Amino acid sequence: MLCSALESRADLPRRGWALTSRQEVHPDEFEKVGELLCWLAARAHETHLRGDGAVGVGFLRFHEAEVPEVLTVEGGQVGWPG
Repeated sequence: MLCSALESRADLPRRGWALTSRQEVHPDEFEKVGELLCWLAARAHETHLRGDGAVGVGFLRFHEAEVPEVLTVEGGQVGWPG
């Protein structure tokens, strides 16, 4: 883990937690990351539910990419970019 922060939102109108992490993961390890993302999506607040039924769980940016792509979970499956 390069860095990670877990912040309580107990004093805000939408209570809960906010997790921010920066990690360098080899694509061979995406299965384990996918398990974590699915676990998190199952516990996400309804405001993270998109119109298509997917849950926005973060972003993925490959080393050579300039712009990160949205990561979503729908039906227990991660929508891995490209």
